[in-house]
Amino acid sequence: MPTPVPGGVYPPIPTFFTPTGEIDRATLRTHISWLTQEPVSGILALGSNGEAWLLDDTERALVIETARTTIMDAQPLQPWTLLAGAADLSTRGTIARCRLVANAGADVAVILPSFAFPGQMTPAAHRAHFQAIADASPIPILIYNMPANAANIDLSADLILDLAQHPNIVGVKDSSGQVAKLARIAGVSKPGFAVLAGSGSFLWPTLAVGGTGTIAAVANVVPDLVWRLYQLWGERTRATSVADMLQLEAEARSLQSALIPLNQAVTAGYGVPGLKAALQAIRGYGGAPRPPLLPLEATRTTEIQQLYAELRTWSWG
Repeated sequence: MPTPVPGGVYPPIPTFFTPTGEIDRATLRTHISWLTQEPVSGILALGSNGEAWLLDDTERALVIETARTTIMDAQPLQPWTLLAGAADLSTRGTIARCRLVANAGADVAVILPSFAFPGQMTPAAHRAHFQAIADASPIPILIYNMPANAANIDLSADLILDLAQHPNIVGVKDSSGQVAKLARIAGVSKPGFAVLAGSGSFLWPTLAVGGTGTIAAVANVVPDLVWRLYQLWGERTRATSVADMLQLEAEARSLQSALIPLNQAVTAGYGVPGLKAALQAIRGYGGAPRPPLLPLEATRTTEIQQLYAELRTWSWG
C-alpha cells in the first residue's frame, strides 16, 4: 500500500479572494497550476495560510473542489497529494469537515488539536478527540501540532506516538520547532509515518533526525529552492565518499541559512498578509486577506521584495 503522505515539499496555499470578498477560483487555479509544474509533492489547502478559520463550509468545499480539478487538468510533474485542513473546535464538527473535504476530493485531512477549552484539554482528551476523528474519517488524517495557532497547546512526542498507532493516522506536521521531539517521533513511529517540518526554517534539521519533508509557506514563493534543500538530503545519503557528503552538507547548510529571512517574513513575521504580498509582488497575484486581517503595508512589501531578490542570488559552487 502506498504511503498516504510521501516525503517531500508541500506548500500550504493561500485562499485568494476577489475584490468583493468571494473565493477567487481563477487565481487559485493559476497558483496551483504553477505549483504543479514545480518540483513539489502536493499542496495543503485550508491550512492556517489558507485562512481556513475565516471560511464557511461551502467555501471550504469550493476550494478543495477547485484544487482537485486543477490538479487533474494540469498533470503535475509527479504524483501529487492534496492535503486539506479539516479542524473544528468540536470532535463532531471535525468529523463532519473530514467528510466534507473527502467528498470534495482531498486525499488526507490535516487536524489541529481542539483549543476551545485549553485548560481542559488533557492528554486523555486529545487522545479521545483524535482517535474518534480517525475512526470516523473516510480519508487518512495528519496531526497538525502548531502551538501558536492553538492556544499554545503543544502535543507531546509520547502522545503523538500513541496516536500514530491508529491505522488511519498517517503523520504529523509539527510547527513547534522542537527538533528533539521530531527526532523521537521519527525514530519510534511506525514505517511510513510522515514527520513533516511545519516551517522551511528547520527543514534540514528535520531531515537530519529522520523527518520526511516539510509543509512550508515559503514553498509558495520559492518552491524550487525548498525542493533543492529537500533533495540535498537524498543526495547526501547516497554519497559514495566522505568528501562528497561534506560538500553536500555544506551546500545544505548554506541554503537553509539563506531561506530563513524570507521564510520568517512570510510566516511568523508578517503571516498571511506577508505571504499574499510576496505573491503579489513576485508573481503578480495574491490580493488582500479576508478581514479582520489587513493587507501588508507598502514598506513591508518592499522589504519582502528585497529579501526575495537577495535569496535569488544564492548559489553554490
